Amino acid sequence: MTKRIHRPILLIVGHKSSVWFMGFIGLVAILGILGLKLMVSEPHAYIPEQASLPVNSQMEKSLIQFEVETLKSNSSGGDYFVNYRLKREQLRQESKAMLSILLDSTVEESKAQAQEKWLELSSKIQREEEIENLLKIKGFQDVVADVFSEHVTIIVYAPSLTPHEISLIQDIAVRVTGVRIDKITISAKK
Repeated sequence: MTKRIHRPILLIVGHKSSVWFMGFIGLVAILGILGLKLMVSEPHAYIPEQASLPVNSQMEKSLIQFEVETLKSNSSGGDYFVNYRLKREQLRQESKAMLSILLDSTVEESKAQAQEKWLELSSKIQREEEIENLLKIKGFQDVVADVFSEHVTIIVYAPSLTPHEISLIQDIAVRVTGVRIDKITISAKK
């Protein structure tokens, strides 16, 4: 009885294919290293007064909810947009920190709700950024968007808006979010 030995065979068709293959492997390695660095560099939230709360306990009527804080406007329009973005990013990071704790839970219901809220938050962030970027591409100097399931609020850095500009903003908001046009609030702030 003869014993077969299977050995992997690497076929290199030519010098160009091996260069492409090695380049591809190098690119995958670099992307993997960058991804690991991003995951390691992400700050983890530590809240001492809540450190003793068990993550795997049963939640009563387990509903995870976040509320939006309305910012007061400054006298300077440019500062308003900068402050709005800073506060919005802070609230997003706090929400992500709370959800990441629940994502590690051993209670499947809590974990499932946290995953759902994480996806909702990610979708909200993506749609807000898409609206803001599309409006900047259309020539608006600065803009902030706040997207909810049933309405959208958009604030544009401008002394006033023409009917054409309002129509353009509404079209972009409807296209990105699918929210009805009468549920879109648009304001100009200078």
